[in-house]
Amino acid sequence: MPEILTSLRKPLPATVYSIVVFVIIIAASILRIKLYGDPSLSIAGNDTISYVEASHAPLFSAEIMTGRRLLTTNLVYKVFEPQSGYEILVNGSVDTSKRAFQPGFDKIVLFQLVLSLIGWGMLAWVVAENLRNPWLKVISVLFILAFAYTPQMADWDSILMSESLTFSLFALQLALLVKIAFILYRDPNTKTTGVVVIWGVVTFFWTFLRDTNLFTALMTIGMIAILFASPLYRKNKTLVGAVIFLSLTFALGFITSSISVRSVVQLRNLYHDDVFPHTERVEFFKEFGMPAYNTAEFDIWLEEKGSSTMMRFMLAHPGYPTLKIARDFQYSFNEIKQTYFNARNLSPSRDILFSIGDALHPENTTPFLMSILLLSGLLLLARKNIGTSRPWAWLGVWLFLSSNLTLIPTILGDTWALNRHALYSTMIFRLAIWVFPIVLADIALAKELTTPDHNL
Repeated sequence: MPEILTSLRKPLPATVYSIVVFVIIIAASILRIKLYGDPSLSIAGNDTISYVEASHAPLFSAEIMTGRRLLTTNLVYKVFEPQSGYEILVNGSVDTSKRAFQPGFDKIVLFQLVLSLIGWGMLAWVVAENLRNPWLKVISVLFILAFAYTPQMADWDSILMSESLTFSLFALQLALLVKIAFILYRDPNTKTTGVVVIWGVVTFFWTFLRDTNLFTALMTIGMIAILFASPLYRKNKTLVGAVIFLSLTFALGFITSSISVRSVVQLRNLYHDDVFPHTERVEFFKEFGMPAYNTAEFDIWLEEKGSSTMMRFMLAHPGYPTLKIARDFQYSFNEIKQTYFNARNLSPSRDILFSIGDALHPENTTPFLMSILLLSGLLLLARKNIGTSRPWAWLGVWLFLSSNLTLIPTILGDTWALNRHALYSTMIFRLAIWVFPIVLADIALAKELTTPDHNL
């Protein structure tokens, strides 16, 4: 009897848990496809027509980078457009229309679904791969896939806008970044050129989905630069190459964004809601040549000088951006659920999926506060170099800065549909409150409490 109990206490081989993790990912992917109806059904938004029109720019032209929409969506809509063109048959709204088969768009939503399965499946696999406790490997996969495949996230795969691609490419980018971080953590001299190149390609296309993603590219340069404080990483040519690549990407994005017209709509909302209702603010802008609102002259001025003048106003009146962030911060966390189509009766399981999603995706600022607390714990462990705390802390700081550096410009740059525009940023905070505790538990349960001084 004691021998039997002893054998039961012995951990199963690592390959067994890898198989379990793989099976869970495959099973969750199948359920994701089965429970959401025909994956070729789609629904358009008011912005969808602008994605179609922007994609008609010549491939090798400045317009494809500086037009109404960014490079990545331009390429996606260009590649999948049939010879007969796209047909928008149903446009979603708060009236919750039903999805429909829309010629041409079926390939786009299928692409979005496949990319979602790859991105989130890869993230679940890589996170589990770098946890030590076998049970926490399984738990992490369950939480990450439940987070991604409940309607709060999965429904966006059927909507013809940029949110689905933003989520999926983020997950894939993060998965590759976790892999790179742990490869270098275990051996700073290991060659990571292949993985870094793939990560660079994914990062490039993710960056050119939203202008605010440029801030993440700039921040990543700084995060890599921190590693150069150690001589072991300073001579890593792959990391140096990554910094150069990100610098060029940021420069390209900054230049093309500054001469594009895509921010005019958001600027108009900002002037309409935050400037013209206040006489003293109007007088400030008039000093810089602002014409009367709703005139042809105003439209020209807004396109040429609206952004720079708004920046001058914020610098001259720092109380405005401070109060705007404080006022609108909580609204950016509201209503993660899409409001474009209604599919609650699609299957009996949909209400259950929504209930699970409500628990995983709280629509308030609690995830922001919790992520600060959990990240603080990781940083304290990293300071003492306990277990694998240092690579996780580096990744945690990257996530926290990425979410904040994209959220703040989003709040300051628009007054309309803030919660949708902020979805990427607030999604990270929500994801962090489930992943960080698992990482902390894994470090606490690890038998080896110290690691070599040269690690991250």
